[in-house]
Amino acid sequence: MNQPHTTDAPFPTPEQAYADAPSILDEIGWTARTIAARECFTALDRDFYLRKAALLDRIALLDEPDTHGETTETAVAAALYLLDLDQPDLICDPRAYVRQQYAHTHTDDQ
Repeated sequence: MNQPHTTDAPFPTPEQAYADAPSILDEIGWTARTIAARECFTALDRDFYLRKAALLDRIALLDEPDTHGETTETAVAAALYLLDLDQPDLICDPRAYVRQQYAHTHTDDQ
């Protein structure tokens, strides 16, 4: 299981965090396939929740700064879920945390 990584460094911008990310459509497909492949009530791992939160953050960014509606609320809710799952000793913008974790995990994979 990946452990959360936090540093004193500034949080990455969305452009930095998602620079090499798969397309939004690819991530939607991955999310759907991951859920479809599981039996009901099967626990999903941290990576699923991180990628889902990053996907929702990226979708919300398409609507911002013009609107902060349901898309933004959904992205914040997914980010809060990841924060609750990780329980880092950190107080920050939940979506900035998702970006930090996504960038860190993505960098580790290369």
